[in-house]
Amino acid sequence: MPRTATVPLAVGALALGALLLSGCSALGDLAHDRVTAEASTRADLDAAPDWLPSDARDITSVSGTGGKDSDTTPTTLVFTSTGGVTDDACSTTPRQSAPTMDVEGAPNVYKATSVLRCGPWSMTSKGDRWVAWTPNPGDGGS
Repeated sequence: MPRTATVPLAVGALALGALLLSGCSALGDLAHDRVTAEASTRADLDAAPDWLPSDARDITSVSGTGGKDSDTTPTTLVFTSTGGVTDDACSTTPRQSAPTMDVEGAPNVYKATSVLRCGPWSMTSKGDRWVAWTPNPGDGGS
């Protein structure tokens, strides 16, 4: 192959590789039927749950795509909050459920014997790092 033909081929291969690397998260989300979103602060979220603390930051949300219009859409939120979740509508209950959607850097819910339940959400923390998930079957309530 002449040298001039290999240069465009190499440039094309590098461009394709860069595209694949930058789209890894999106491709992974499509392959696993999920949508991942990130926000710097609570104010950056389109629709934050009422219980999410006002100081929540470094927020990652992973939702399943199968039931987008349903209350049972599996969703996991991981966030940092110094003040923690203090909503009066939340109560502590024995942990029976766990997140369906995995989020890197989330506290290990399997080490928690109890969770804070806020309606259809359950959550636990390790230090100021929190993980919350829905649905939460078996974690108290109805």
